[in-house]
Amino acid sequence: MLDKRLLKIIAALLLSAFNSTAFAQSAGVTIDGAFYQPESGVSPSGRLADAILQASPRPDAYLLGSSFLRTENLDGQIRLRAGLAYGLAQLQKIDDGQVNGFAQSMIEWLASHPATGRVVLSRIAPRLMQVQPNNNPILAEGDVLLVPVRPRTITILGAVGSFCSIAHDAQRDARDYVRECGMSKAADLNTLYVIQPDGRIQQLGIALWNRADTQAVAPGGTIFVPVRESVTDSIDPAFNRDFATFIATQPITP
Repeated sequence: MLDKRLLKIIAALLLSAFNSTAFAQSAGVTIDGAFYQPESGVSPSGRLADAILQASPRPDAYLLGSSFLRTENLDGQIRLRAGLAYGLAQLQKIDDGQVNGFAQSMIEWLASHPATGRVVLSRIAPRLMQVQPNNNPILAEGDVLLVPVRPRTITILGAVGSFCSIAHDAQRDARDYVRECGMSKAADLNTLYVIQPDGRIQQLGIALWNRADTQAVAPGGTIFVPVRESVTDSIDPAFNRDFATFIATQPITP
């Protein structure tokens, strides 16, 4: 579950989606997290990299896990979340206890993870961003940058016995973490989704016919074990991919 500070920031973003003018008058740009000089109300129109450097990241700042949140992205993510909630409600109607268990656990997860407006950037590296304007957004009213400290775990959720938080090991393959956590009988046996802490999504084949190369997971990453496609095809063939996409919108927490 997101911590209270992140929830307050996201709540402000959600409010801005319904009352953008009033929010803009007081919001500015928020830079928060592992900085020596975190700032709230930074004036917009500058570049993101300059704001990061001005706030002065601490040595323990985990820039790979940064979350850049924009109000303009909220509407699409709210619709995506609503579609997932509908799909989970349909899965609960299926006469399969394992699928019902998956649906219930993901309904509970979804209830505590609102839309955030997170934008996936190719890389948060301020000096490099300064010479790559396409990866260095101009700041706008209501923008939020959250930079956590480096986490020590990765998370496994989805069609598993219970959600797991496992100590990160740079030498481990994504499939090793899933084996330790344990897949449920509702799990798809062909695919995993790896959501790296920067929001990138990697679809990983795990069956003999589509087995992918070894895939490391960075600290703070999430592995989503999808439900069987034979179950989701009649509801929404894109359900599992959409769920991985929504997971990628969530800021990581140490």
